[in-house]
Amino acid sequence: MAVPTSFGARVARCFLPFAAGYFLSYSFRTVNAAIGPDLSAELGLQAAAFGTITSAYFAAFALAQVPLGIALDRWGPRRTHAFLLLFAVAGACIFASAETILGLAIGRALIGLGVSASLMAAFKANTLYWPIERLPLANGLLLGFGGLGAASATLPVDWLLGIVDWRSVIYGMAALAAATAAAIWFASPDSPRRGSSETAASEWADVGRILGSAAFWRFAPLTVATHSVFLAYQTLWAGPHMRDTAGMSRGDVSIGMALVTGAMAFGYPMLGALADWLRQRGIPTVHMFGIYAALFVGVQLLLLLNLAGSAHLLWAAFGFLGCGTILGYAVLTQSFAATLAGRANATLNLFVFGFAFAAQAGIGGVLALFAEAPVQGHGTALAIAIAFQIASLLWFMLARTKSVLAPASAPAGDRPNHVQTP
Repeated sequence: MAVPTSFGARVARCFLPFAAGYFLSYSFRTVNAAIGPDLSAELGLQAAAFGTITSAYFAAFALAQVPLGIALDRWGPRRTHAFLLLFAVAGACIFASAETILGLAIGRALIGLGVSASLMAAFKANTLYWPIERLPLANGLLLGFGGLGAASATLPVDWLLGIVDWRSVIYGMAALAAATAAAIWFASPDSPRRGSSETAASEWADVGRILGSAAFWRFAPLTVATHSVFLAYQTLWAGPHMRDTAGMSRGDVSIGMALVTGAMAFGYPMLGALADWLRQRGIPTVHMFGIYAALFVGVQLLLLLNLAGSAHLLWAAFGFLGCGTILGYAVLTQSFAATLAGRANATLNLFVFGFAFAAQAGIGGVLALFAEAPVQGHGTALAIAIAFQIASLLWFMLARTKSVLAPASAPAGDRPNHVQTP
């Protein structure tokens, strides 16, 4: 299937199917925050168990990333993404029918595996089908769909739970995953596949080159620290934090989560547009990345103070500024050849989602230790997360190695490899 030449057809076939996949991925990622009270009450789950079950998504997601990057570069985003979504369909059905912690964890892990290609496949498609100078804008618009997906799992799911049970909600999401896989397979064009001359050994050697590059280690720690904490709270622990530290009712928590995800849905497209506007005026995206990360940490410091009456506003700022942590991906992509884009982003994703798994499960563990003092537990967990991010921010600011970005005029498929070794 040929790549469409008109702008409208390219948006419809090269952008929207992958955007729908990322929308669904974020819905799955976030939905446990909405169904959590009902699920926990039905099955008698405590905070630590629920955190571990929910974070199984991140564990499977992380483990899939490096093989996924190779698959994206070899077989392209269409084939890889559509195939993996079938695992999400199976996982959602298992999760929805589970009666035990093990069944829930297996289902959640299969969902994580199934949607593990959603962001990386879309980034890869953007790299293939849009000019390099438009990547921050294209990626920002794509990420806006993720924000909408997260928003769909807050108040809308809360409303649905007044009509159907949590199991029916997950079964419905399984049906949407099947429809999305079909849309990607039948609507999206196939990307050029790599020749057979490149062996699996050479592909893994390229991953080693990425891990050995100065560019990766300049940008990865800050991206990993900030985005993993963002994911851990936005997808699960922000709601309990609002409930326990600000004394919010379930309805107020739903409103707070809707504000977080609404800020994301607004922040991601604005982020891409702002990065594109600044780039045209000679301000590199890497500077914007550092500023967003610093402001994001600042909001968490204010949350730690537990200022009376400010919870909704601060959590909305958390959602808005947390969007900026994704800029590390765009900066990293521009530091490597297009043929390595899938593996570079996927390798970064391995660390991001691995740490998100640890953060989400770890926060549950800390809360379990402070079961009789939840406010102190939330404060301790957040303080540990902030310390982790401040250390990575200092590393980013002090690192002397500078990445060499690909020239904006280079076609996406011909960008030279600017990997530097330490």
